[in-house]
Amino acid sequence: MQSLEKPGYSTLIETNLQETGGGTTSSGTLSASGASQLILIGQHPSGGLFFGGNCSPVGTNSLTGTVSTADAVSLVLTENTTVYTFTGTLTGLNNTMSGTYVLTSGTCQDTGNFVGQQVGQISGTYAGTLTLTNASGSDNASAVLTESPGGFTEALTLTGTHNETDTLSGIVVGNVFSVAGTVAESSVTYYGYYAPSEKAVFMVDASNDTLLGTLRAP
Repeated sequence: MQSLEKPGYSTLIETNLQETGGGTTSSGTLSASGASQLILIGQHPSGGLFFGGNCSPVGTNSLTGTVSTADAVSLVLTENTTVYTFTGTLTGLNNTMSGTYVLTSGTCQDTGNFVGQQVGQISGTYAGTLTLTNASGSDNASAVLTESPGGFTEALTLTGTHNETDTLSGIVVGNVFSVAGTVAESSVTYYGYYAPSEKAVFMVDASNDTLLGTLRAP
């Protein structure tokens, strides 16, 4: 979602969108809800990633709609307490959709354009520097990311202040993953956002939305 009313603001919609029905002669129904199917990330002009979206208070998000036999897409996004209507079309090999959105109800006024693309799995090794929020000091970090049906793992190796290898597990939705485990003798939950254009993973502490660092492909 690229805002027209608030230049520089956008919302990333990461979703494992499900289609039921549909075909060459009938429309299909689209849906996604819950943390395992839909994650919203707000982006501001000042930078940073705001998990939960740009509209407060943070609450339950859902995405429903239809796709017609003529590749017309109609979607309704509930972002916390605000509702938007999306109108667009499928293009290419039905792996890209684009169009416009308008406010239907709620107090988070916005209109704009949207583009959605099918994404591949997140995998590979990424390296960089992480500064943990649950312990002092920074570490050189290497993360091996593996996506499998129904799950996601991150094998995280830290060298420097902490010297350890930890395995975290969780879920993946689009280009976002959420993993939990033990790091530096503390229970942690991390978000990760994979930016395909940069071949980079932005790691965030889920407890306080603090950016831990950026890991990049070799």
